Amino acid sequence: MGLSARIIRRIERDFQREESATVAQLLEEVVKSVGRGSSSIEERVAAAVLLYSEGDADRFAQAADYAQQDWRDLLIDAELADEGWEQRIYDEFGKS
Repeated sequence: MGLSARIIRRIERDFQREESATVAQLLEEVVKSVGRGSSSIEERVAAAVLLYSEGDADRFAQAADYAQQDWRDLLIDAELADEGWEQRIYDEFGKS
């Protein structure tokens, strides 16, 4: 499936140029492993990892590990677990 345009834009905004390609590749691997083909879950997990990481490569690595351990807890921490998660993603990432 691949990362959405708005996720890619956020990666490019939050991370330095030399990090963004690696971040995108790793994030795609993470969301594929936890999303199992569900684009909705993949988008939410990708957004949660990026929100959690706050543009920091070390926090990104922690968030990626966290997602693979229990992505549902990561959604809770990123405030994407409850009703209204779609609006939060739209507010943070814009249109897809």
